[in-house]
Amino acid sequence: MRLALLIACAAGTASAQTCQIDLAAVEARIAELEPSYGMVLSDIGCDAPTVPAHILMCTASEAPNAPLWRMGRLDDLAWIYAVENATGQDVDETDPPRDQDFIAHRDACTDEACLCDALTQHTNASLGGTSPYPQ
Repeated sequence: MRLALLIACAAGTASAQTCQIDLAAVEARIAELEPSYGMVLSDIGCDAPTVPAHILMCTASEAPNAPLWRMGRLDDLAWIYAVENATGQDVDETDPPRDQDFIAHRDACTDEACLCDALTQHTNASLGGTSPYPQ
């Protein structure tokens, strides 16, 4: 258990350095989107992840401030926001449509740098100029 905690803490520190994000800006954008899309959950299950990208994300979810996991949260909300804006129709938040191309790209990642890039690009595409990431 201690080893898992140590790894999780190290992963959180590494992802903050790897991702080079403004976590406060990410949290602010999440706070803006959650009132409308709060029921949307991640497509990643952390009970027993086997995909390397899922393992990295789930490990990050346990770290202090969890930047990689929070980036994933923002991306989930941003995608639903983009779908609703594009279609003009409300999405079922308990069973939202997923961007399968993005999921395949994200799930092919085996390191944090790849995940950061994938999440940043997808969030930027979903939110445009309102994304907290540089474009």
